[in-house]
Amino acid sequence: MEKMYCNPLPLEHYQQGRIGVAGNGPQNFREMADPALLEFEGKYYLFPSAGMLWWSEDLVDWHFHPIEPFDPGYAPTVIRRGEFIYLSSSWDGSTVWRSRHPLGPWEALGEPGRDPDGNPTRLRDRHGRPVTWGDPCLFVDDDGAMYCYCNLMRATRPEDHHPWALHPDEGRIYAVRLDDEDPSCFASDPVLALELDPELVWQRGGEANQLRRFRVLEGAHLNKIQGRYYLQYSVNGTEYRNYAVGCAVGDSPLGPFRNQRRNPILIHRHGLINGTAHHSITAGPDGDLWCVYTVLFGNHHGFDRRIGMDPAGLDENGELFVNGPTETPQWAPGLRRHPERGNDAGLLPLSINCPVRADAAAPGRDARYAVDQNIRTWFQAPAPDTPAMLELNLLDEFQVQAARLIFADAGLDYGAGRVPGPYRWRLSGSTDAKNWELLYDASDNRREQHINFVQFEPRTARWIRLEILAVPPGFSAAVQDLTIFGR
Repeated sequence: MEKMYCNPLPLEHYQQGRIGVAGNGPQNFREMADPALLEFEGKYYLFPSAGMLWWSEDLVDWHFHPIEPFDPGYAPTVIRRGEFIYLSSSWDGSTVWRSRHPLGPWEALGEPGRDPDGNPTRLRDRHGRPVTWGDPCLFVDDDGAMYCYCNLMRATRPEDHHPWALHPDEGRIYAVRLDDEDPSCFASDPVLALELDPELVWQRGGEANQLRRFRVLEGAHLNKIQGRYYLQYSVNGTEYRNYAVGCAVGDSPLGPFRNQRRNPILIHRHGLINGTAHHSITAGPDGDLWCVYTVLFGNHHGFDRRIGMDPAGLDENGELFVNGPTETPQWAPGLRRHPERGNDAGLLPLSINCPVRADAAAPGRDARYAVDQNIRTWFQAPAPDTPAMLELNLLDEFQVQAARLIFADAGLDYGAGRVPGPYRWRLSGSTDAKNWELLYDASDNRREQHINFVQFEPRTARWIRLEILAVPPGFSAAVQDLTIFGR
């Protein structure tokens, strides 16, 4: 079978929320967002917030390989320059790390210090004074010069004793050239690269872009393509479904940058996949550009997020676009890319709001919530540690050949020792609801993976049965999404 992928990406070991790990917020949610993607010696390395890293040879099959620093801070950025790879992140992660290989070992550059607001940092401005940055994007130009694009900074009053301070809600991105020998030091003062345009409604905050005064501009990312500099950014706030990516273009690494006409380049307010922003773009194994981005779950916390991926490119006007977000199976990089449909594999989602029943369900967690294409609802069995069954009627016969299955982690409690573990399950199909043919067997699964996308040989089926055979100890069988794909 030719390989496909489907969002959200079925990575193993989605991590505990970073706020919960620190002990200053809700503990029982998983989190992975703000992905940075690096190609190195024919492999791809994914650096997200809240834990790292994952690697792949094809952007489809991913392998978890924890490194140190495991979690240097929110919104990591990673770039290669010469013999070294450089890594940094936000706030308490205001450190530039250096390594000769993505798997490490990593060396922290600069001396520990604190900025005037007391934030720990190893960064220094051009005068040698400690400074912090937020949502940094490291970029190396063709001449080897390294730059950083970051937000959450502002110029303070002239009488203030320090020229830059952390400020989370201003709507500006700054650019600064870094020292050639030690990129933990600024080579110049930061310059204003971009700020929000109050006339652009899609840049305003809120689910309906109704918040004029809520100025969030974050997630800077820069690509140089065909001699031009494409500065991308995220607006609205990660907790909103219309979290969006915009793009401005300049002719030099320090700008000026002007918003392109085609904007936003990534947004989706409805369906299963939304809140799609804070991203990075790099060339994939097929030579085309690929975008990895945040996907909002938002069930247990505003930072309850996962990762998605779709192709990107330049249109006939030289403007950047992302062909997504997508919610159905897509061909893997290098397979069957269509000039209009992109990588879409042409499989229909057959099970959305179809008739479905369960052998039993907890109050308010009916079987229909497994097929309503809403990531914030789920079916749940009535008791922990018991098997469960869902049976779907697709209302007609189809050639079914793929499925997405997202378990809801009902019962997750890190403090009580109820932690993520393997789910074991089996999927079958039938044309008469009496004689069942096995479609996919994960009854001996040993991977910790609560998001699944599986392909199988095409089978004619009208009825689908999901049997959940085992869940992590103390969990209840619970399904956020079961989507059957076919023709």
